[in-house]
Amino acid sequence: MRTVIIGNSGSGKTWLAKRLAEKKATPMVHLDDIFWLPGGFNEMRDPAEVSRIIDTASATKNWIVEGVYGNLAQQFLPSASTLIWLELPWVVCQQRLALRGLESKAHMGREQSEAGLRELVQWAENYSSRQGSSGHAAHLSLFESFNGQRLRLCSESQVLEYLNAA
Repeated sequence: MRTVIIGNSGSGKTWLAKRLAEKKATPMVHLDDIFWLPGGFNEMRDPAEVSRIIDTASATKNWIVEGVYGNLAQQFLPSASTLIWLELPWVVCQQRLALRGLESKAHMGREQSEAGLRELVQWAENYSSRQGSSGHAAHLSLFESFNGQRLRLCSESQVLEYLNAA
């Protein structure tokens, strides 16, 4: 299994990847862990180190990659068999991000400040108009150009149906 999951912040990428990884006994790769240095969401890795990490991870037999960074996800796509795009409505993403702030100051084992969470929510709210590889238009382009199995899941029920059938 070589699957890439993309979507906006709060769309459920990590949630789905974790459950698929458990179900299929497949290693999971978080693009946040590749993009950011350990410990938080404030220091980016050197681009050369990011490339080395991606080359090593994508060469393994099985993986599930998840994240918002289209430019990093794209580097896994030549080896991927499946691309899943979680295109859930903003209101769902917004509610999930709000819950993330209430549950803990940590996400994925990384510290996230109140200010950082507010910035994330503002950034995520602009998904449909955001330029760059982490926006809707970039994800759509990745989805449309991918030659393997493509799944565009636009509701929580579609995500659950996919997971149950996997």
